[in-house]
Amino acid sequence: ITYGCLNISDKDLPHHTKVTKLIFAAYEQEHEHLKMHYQKALGRVSFSSDLWSDPNLVSFMVLSSHFLSHNDSGHLHLDNRLL
Repeated sequence: ITYGCLNISDKDLPHHTKVTKLIFAAYEQEHEHLKMHYQKALGRVSFSSDLWSDPNLVSFMVLSSHFLSHNDSGHLHLDNRLL
């Protein structure tokens, strides 16, 4: 990043441990947010997964959850989250 940018020095960039702490903090926040949604779920939470690869044979996997909840107007809503 500092290559070619004369106005950026090493002290302007965060240390790798700071970035790691920020990632873990974001994970914890999202984890708590997800738990809150699951606690408000009506009934059970279903999980599904899918595997695929692109034309270059790069593999992908997704895990998702599906559950019923009430939306802001009180109607039933099928909610889902990518995990």
